[in-house]
Amino acid sequence: MLSLEWPHLVSFLYDHSLMSKPLLPFWPNTLRRFGNIFFGTVSVVVSLTVVSVGFSILGGILTLVSGGADDIDRYRFVAGKQGSRNRLLQISVRGPILGSPIAEGSSFGLASLAGITYGYQVQTELEKAAKDSSVKGIFLHVTTPGGTIFGSQAIYDGIKAYRQKTGKPVIAFVEGLAASGGVWAIVGADKIYADYGSLVGSIGVLGPTLQFYDKPIAVSGGLFGGGVTTQNGIEQTIISAGRGKDLGNPFRRPTAAELQSLKSGIESEYKIFVDHVAKARKIKPEVIRNQMGAMIFDNQAAQKFGLIDGTLGRSAALATLANQANLGENFQLVRTRPETTSLLSQLLGAQLPQPTETQTKVAQAQIAQEVCAMTQQRSLVYYGDVRELCR
Repeated sequence: MLSLEWPHLVSFLYDHSLMSKPLLPFWPNTLRRFGNIFFGTVSVVVSLTVVSVGFSILGGILTLVSGGADDIDRYRFVAGKQGSRNRLLQISVRGPILGSPIAEGSSFGLASLAGITYGYQVQTELEKAAKDSSVKGIFLHVTTPGGTIFGSQAIYDGIKAYRQKTGKPVIAFVEGLAASGGVWAIVGADKIYADYGSLVGSIGVLGPTLQFYDKPIAVSGGLFGGGVTTQNGIEQTIISAGRGKDLGNPFRRPTAAELQSLKSGIESEYKIFVDHVAKARKIKPEVIRNQMGAMIFDNQAAQKFGLIDGTLGRSAALATLANQANLGENFQLVRTRPETTSLLSQLLGAQLPQPTETQTKVAQAQIAQEVCAMTQQRSLVYYGDVRELCR
């Protein structure tokens, strides 16, 4: 088999070309030199590229094996200094708070599409953050009307465990609303700040909503729903604890004798809620019961009662957290990516495609059904009309 090195190959091609003797006597040496330089340069570039990619992949694999996968793709930059190794982790609590997803495979990404929060997923994120030395503090971003008791307690437990294990600060930042279960969840933070024009409070418990159809005379139904026509209208009673908790209910009709057993259960949950907030925020239980009730408060009133530590904008609240962590301005605010990718995708920086409008609507519909199922016949720490969760 013929085997030629580059200079010999060039010479061979020249000797068998039309340009061989005697047109350009100087051509052989020039062509050889050119071939050496050109192909040598290409070989070096290709070799360096292969070596570089190889080391990058090897380094990525070693990083993953050593537990440093977060450096590759776990976090997404939000604000601050992107190159800083001091991370402040933003965890969002948005929309109704549930416990765990009913459907397997539901994730932060899917929940965010539907505008809800799973308390146990937040707890898991806090557990992971506690194991990451690069995370210097937690920025809990809150906009929620509350939800289930167990979901709210899960977030609270996650916050407390993170603080006890790491000694690092947690700041809850309320952007617009932190009501009922939202308050239950965030009172475990070191500090609570509310953005301008927010509402905080609603310390009360909602029991099951019961409906009574007085003498129905017609029922219409079908795949897309229907209604009931009655002779004497529809009555609805909401079991609640906390002065003013059911304010706005247009169907009030006292039925104390029939509902006493439910009422006693709600009162028990209400006592737990009051004592929980009183202990965490150093507020006297009688102040919560007799003065605050289940009302919702603006920033000034919320700070007066001790529910928040002050009013700050987002940047100021973040700077406060950085100062508590002794970082000054040397930090970056990050959040975890909503989905995981394959090893190769992580190493090559591949991104998952954004969900389509149809996929988003389907996800929202699925989660809406889940929310409705989770809130039926349960005691809720929620602010607003529970019926809206099922629409």
